[in-house]
Amino acid sequence: MRNPQPLRHRDNNQSLHSYADEVWVRCVRCDASGVVRATWSPYRWDARFRCGQCLAQLSSAAGDWVGPVAFCGRRPCGHCGHKWLSVRVQREAAPAQRPGEWPALCPACGRTSQVAVEMGRVHVAESCRDPHFGLPLRLTTPTRHGTLWVYNPRHLAALSSYIHASLREHHGAHHYAMLSRLPRWMKLARNRAELANALARLEALRQG
Repeated sequence: MRNPQPLRHRDNNQSLHSYADEVWVRCVRCDASGVVRATWSPYRWDARFRCGQCLAQLSSAAGDWVGPVAFCGRRPCGHCGHKWLSVRVQREAAPAQRPGEWPALCPACGRTSQVAVEMGRVHVAESCRDPHFGLPLRLTTPTRHGTLWVYNPRHLAALSSYIHASLREHHGAHHYAMLSRLPRWMKLARNRAELANALARLEALRQG
């Protein structure tokens, strides 16, 4: 009996960015399933979201963002002049009232000064948020090693092809290719069975 041919995967060097035109999410207001749709114009995304249940709307043109944020700033100590007093405070979502200043304790004189802060978006892959508005992703599932997540069915199919393959080919893969940037635990052969089960759960979520 002939041995079966190994499943072969050839990396096409697509970036994660190339899957971000359609992102399956959950509404941050009512938790209903929805889709962020986006088009890429050199060098920016035009993205929109409208919840079919609560009718919440988000637009990249309006600068909307509901995901994690960080308040950052620095200044010399207002009492002894020590440089620098630095502030970085992260929150899971932007508060209704955004602080313009944050107190910081000086390590030199032990007194507190108010530091002007600016709010910025925080993009963390492990937070399982969509890249346009920071909405929670719909297609996620936990594993012993970390959370497995995808943006949409195309992304799921690409990841499934890679994980199930016993022969993986890379031809001129660049640093920004999605598969080259996967965490190490997703590349190890010993985790293939567990990842296959996780992919099956994502497929069930997709169909549900």
